[in-house]
Amino acid sequence: MKWPCALQPCDQPALRSLHGQCELCCRHFCAKHVVSALHTCPTNELEGLNSVRRTAGEEVISRLVKCTVNLPSAEQAYFNFDVLGGRNYHGSIVFDDGKAWLARFRLPNHNQPPLQERNFDRRSEFATYCFLARTAVPVPEVYDCAVDDDPMNLVGAGYILLERLAGNPLAWHGASEAQKDKLSRQLAEIYASLKQHPINGLGRLQLSSTGILEAGPAFFDYDSNGDLIPFGPFSHSNDYYTALIQQRIQLVKTGEAATSAPLDQYLVYMSLLDSLPPNESGPFFLRHVDSRDANFFVDDDYNITGIIDWELAISTAKGSAFQSPLLMYNLGELYHEGLSTPSEDERRFSKILREEKGAVELSALAEKKLHFRVDQVIETDPWERQNFVSLFSGWWKAANGTEIFDWDTWYKKAFDIYGHGAL
Repeated sequence: MKWPCALQPCDQPALRSLHGQCELCCRHFCAKHVVSALHTCPTNELEGLNSVRRTAGEEVISRLVKCTVNLPSAEQAYFNFDVLGGRNYHGSIVFDDGKAWLARFRLPNHNQPPLQERNFDRRSEFATYCFLARTAVPVPEVYDCAVDDDPMNLVGAGYILLERLAGNPLAWHGASEAQKDKLSRQLAEIYASLKQHPINGLGRLQLSSTGILEAGPAFFDYDSNGDLIPFGPFSHSNDYYTALIQQRIQLVKTGEAATSAPLDQYLVYMSLLDSLPPNESGPFFLRHVDSRDANFFVDDDYNITGIIDWELAISTAKGSAFQSPLLMYNLGELYHEGLSTPSEDERRFSKILREEKGAVELSALAEKKLHFRVDQVIETDPWERQNFVSLFSGWWKAANGTEIFDWDTWYKKAFDIYGHGAL
């Protein structure tokens, strides 16, 4: 159980999705109490929440070093990715000589994982930047890292101090064809560089007790006391997928996930287990799990100055690591039409890898989305019904080599095969 339901004396586990969490009071609720008269937080108080976040962030960052802290106004903070992302708060630290750093620390909000996982996330992100410093991948220089419960950390919150990159976040769909060509060639260089740095294990990077970079756990669960249970590292890609899907099935059975349609979710997961991507036994390669354009910084001439937000990066199967970056995907086709055909941007990227880099294998992988499809199906909750069905449809068609999928027909066959799973 990750979180208990906040309404006493309820003894049920809280939902792990955003549907069971309140950002204003930082509490978590089970499926029964998601909507309750006892939970009285207003539903539209972003301005007040932003002000609280900004004040807390400024106080924490100001303890780090003698510096000037630059943050936007409260009403801008929620939407300003210079300071606030989905999981972390960022503040600029400007020194007297004009050099600028970023202080990055976890948002104290409703979706904050327990202490042990926060500490692992921070250490893993630091280790990932250390790994990337050995490659030709452009990333900010990292200066320091501390976890929340380190007695030597006088700040009072876990953080990473890193270089503030020059340039601005990339707007891929606003780039011209010539600019996309230039960016795609740089991305091809990055893929080729990562290919030269294999990792012996599927998991998230960590520093060993002797300071050696290695693959660590790939994901976590929690026992009845809320303590962390690590899964991985894995030596085969299908061992990872099997463990992850089985863990998600258990969450369905305990009422921590898919409460709107638990049987639907169970049947989807069982179908995934029977049709996983081709098994890979390594070597494994680093994958940035959020490769949308906002995490690529470019200068005015569209040179990539750095790639950020490696917090959840994972060493994974080659077929997963070298899919095209998300910024090139046609998300409308992926989500609404269930199609997996390569976009024009993906085809351009694949052609550059093949014809200019001679990377025939990487070129072929860049046009495939089977691992992306599996990941999306695992993560999508039936609360989002349209996406849930559409993403599963897309995976089914890609996995089975067909262009037609009917939910009702599939559902009947799946139930006949897998039953109700003791739900």
